Amino acid sequence: MRTKQRLFWAEQKKMKRRFVWLVPIGFAALLMLWSMANIRNFTDADRAFGYAYLFYSYCVMNAIFMPVMLAVVASRLCDMEIKGNTWKLLYTMEKPGSFYDIKFFFECRYLVCFTAAETLGILLFGKLFGFTEPVQAGRFLLHFLAITAVGAVLLGIQHLLSLMSDNQIIPLLVGIAGGFLGLFSMYFPRIVNQLVIWGYFSIFSVAAVDWEKTANGGMALYYVDFPEVQFAVFLLAGAGLYLAERWIYLRKEV
Repeated sequence: MRTKQRLFWAEQKKMKRRFVWLVPIGFAALLMLWSMANIRNFTDADRAFGYAYLFYSYCVMNAIFMPVMLAVVASRLCDMEIKGNTWKLLYTMEKPGSFYDIKFFFECRYLVCFTAAETLGILLFGKLFGFTEPVQAGRFLLHFLAITAVGAVLLGIQHLLSLMSDNQIIPLLVGIAGGFLGLFSMYFPRIVNQLVIWGYFSIFSVAAVDWEKTANGGMALYYVDFPEVQFAVFLLAGAGLYLAERWIYLRKEV
């Protein structure tokens, strides 16, 4: 327990004056501004499905922006050791596996704060703009869990890339490319979408759009049944992927 506490406080001190919190705050602010621009002119009919609109819209925006945000966070938290090339010195004080895990834990803190702010922001906008759609607490919880889980899996990929790459441009490019790939995968058949890990924001979305009705005018939004079994499988696969990433890192020569 003391060792874990020591590692925690060591990483906490490393983050001093690095202003990493500005990254999730900036991306959350971007989402909020985008939301305000779209919902400020809602009609009474629009307010009747306002929460569903934001649930679906945020899944689309998350597919674009969250991979980039996670890439930046992982890069900021990992570049200190990479720039200093202090691996051998570092491993005399802590085990590589513990170092890998504590770094990922700190990165996850920023992810959870971002997803919590996003979920609460949806509720806040509903109150501010007078949504008449009833608040369904279960939908909010599922939205939070889904985007956090998908974000954690993507963060694991970025975490490994940042620690394995001497040049942090490579992880950032992967994050940007993953965002566009995840967005475009939403417009392909579901079987194709499931092959793209960055596209799982839409797969686990609590709301969807009926494009046939939308083509005839307006936007037809509806709630979908949450794929609980698929989500459980995704969590298990994500845990397995993290262990594989950790194993790859432990084999890195220093």
